[in-house]
Amino acid sequence: MLQNKMRPRLFFALALAGAALSAPAASQTMKSGDVAVLASYYEIRGSDCLALRAPRVSITQAPRLGKASIMQTRGQSGSSGRCAYKAVAVSQVVYQADRPGDDSLAWEVKYQDKTLGTRRYSATVGVTPGP
Repeated sequence: MLQNKMRPRLFFALALAGAALSAPAASQTMKSGDVAVLASYYEIRGSDCLALRAPRVSITQAPRLGKASIMQTRGQSGSSGRCAYKAVAVSQVVYQADRPGDDSLAWEVKYQDKTLGTRRYSATVGVTPGP
């Protein structure tokens, strides 16, 4: 029933390599200087496919070896379900790799739908020396 009310999606994608699906708290490997979109969030009210404002995302644990930021953009909902390919406002967690090593960060997502509430996520990024 919750899925029918709201269809939030969590997508992980490498900014430079196109979209690739992964799971929360994923581990990625990238080179110094690379930029990656670690997660994208949007909200759709399932009863009428109304695209809501992008969920509020905030960094709760900053990375040590790189930079993390939150970007707001426009995108499309996923390709399945009744609300497929709907234009939506999107919040993205973006990571820029600066120095080699293992880095980690965490963030929280506040949804408008009170049943979803606030969710917490984290990621580990392995950074190798760049070219």
